[in-house]
Amino acid sequence: MKLGTNGVDSRPEHIREVADASLKRLKVDTIDLLYQHRVDPNVPIEDVAGTVKELIREGKVKHFGLSEAGVKTIGARFCTASR
Repeated sequence: MKLGTNGVDSRPEHIREVADASLKRLKVDTIDLLYQHRVDPNVPIEDVAGTVKELIREGKVKHFGLSEAGVKTIGARFCTASR
């Protein structure tokens, strides 16, 4: 596992690995809330939102939460997840 700045790794493949590992560890079919606590400055937020959107479509995740993101990060670009 390659960690980015401040120990965060929001690469799409890592998000998928974490989600799949959580599903297996928790012995559930769906994660109610997948929450990103730290914004990874090395990965565009659109990539993060797009990956979570795919996980939602696949039925692996119900909802997505985001913390420590500024207005510019969440702004119009973040509409990726709602399309």
